[in-house]
Amino acid sequence: MTLNVIGVFNDAWKLWKRDRELLIGVAGFFLFVPQLALKLFVPLPPNLPDFGEAAKVRAWVDAAESWSSQYSLIVILLWLVTLFGSLAVFTLYLDPDRPEARRALARALWLSPRFLLLTILVALPVQFGLIFLLLPGFYAQGRLLVALPAGVAEQPQGALASISRSLALTRGHGMVLAGMGCLVLLAGDLLSRPFIAMGKMLGGAPMANPVVAGLLDTAAAMGVAVALLGGILIQVALYRRLVSSRGI
Repeated sequence: MTLNVIGVFNDAWKLWKRDRELLIGVAGFFLFVPQLALKLFVPLPPNLPDFGEAAKVRAWVDAAESWSSQYSLIVILLWLVTLFGSLAVFTLYLDPDRPEARRALARALWLSPRFLLLTILVALPVQFGLIFLLLPGFYAQGRLLVALPAGVAEQPQGALASISRSLALTRGHGMVLAGMGCLVLLAGDLLSRPFIAMGKMLGGAPMANPVVAGLLDTAAAMGVAVALLGGILIQVALYRRLVSSRGI
């Protein structure tokens, strides 16, 4: 059995075209605003040093501790808002009760603790795979790509059951979904990186323009938000196709 990847992307695009006004409202507030706040108010953590030089390592540790003490709490809060926004979009499409927008937000709030646990459990193998070798991370992302949709659609299923469900639905499509997982993981970085690079160039100029810098940060945040929303719609479309094709 082959997976129609183009069909998945077409399905996601149809969801966007049909519901774009609703999605702009939800994603604008819960996906774009946190990303914009992150760009505007949280500086990047210090770059890793050359670990062959002890003095530079000590200086980096001090700088990293200082950054963490100042910004870690706001980063976590903004991440939780983004997570809630993602869950709200999943709920709009996959909750068994098919709630309208206001009820979807309430349902998302109720599901948040379980969804948070599931998100962490999905992220662990993906991040470990990316740290050691890129391909295992992308493969893990692909095989777990429908764990979050399954967790919403098949309530009251727990986090581990949702992961098992994703592994069952994606069996036989590992390498194809690894490519899709790679796209979902990297799309935000790819869309925002040109604006971030331009912002760094501007920040290093003798007379940096804060208005232009703010516009670049806004564009970068918008790129990340678009990628996040696109990834969610792809996961929704993929889950529906896999369930329909496997009948399980």
